[in-house]
Amino acid sequence: PRRLLVGAPWDGDRQGDVYKCRVGPPNATCAKANLGSAAPWLSPLPGRSAHFGMTLLDSKDGGFVACAPLWSQECGTSVFSTGLCARLDGDLRPVGTIAPTAQRCSTYMDIVIVLDGSNSIYPWYEVQNFLSNVLSKFFIGPGQIQV
Repeated sequence: PRRLLVGAPWDGDRQGDVYKCRVGPPNATCAKANLGSAAPWLSPLPGRSAHFGMTLLDSKDGGFVACAPLWSQECGTSVFSTGLCARLDGDLRPVGTIAPTAQRCSTYMDIVIVLDGSNSIYPWYEVQNFLSNVLSKFFIGPGQIQV
């Protein structure tokens, strides 16, 4: 029989889960993986959501991989999401975890601005406005541009 995997990232108090459903016959049933109880090591820290099932990937061994994003990282105008993935066999049993590593922004730089207090630059508020306008054009943050 043909099967369909369905990700349910908001299921189970936002823990997320995966369902395997039979395709074809009317009133077909779906089996739930119960990732939260079957694999307690997949649970995030208390008070945090995991959203397993946000991404589903086929595995060559007949199983699949269900992933949950845990955080996002901005790199300029791009956003990279990293998280935790669970490997499951064809019977929805967890057989391992995969934790992709965080990506580092490919371009970053350090900017140093030196101003003296000798009043040679006047009025001061115009200097502040100029610096604010220039720096607003850069993506400033951890792992990105540092000022």
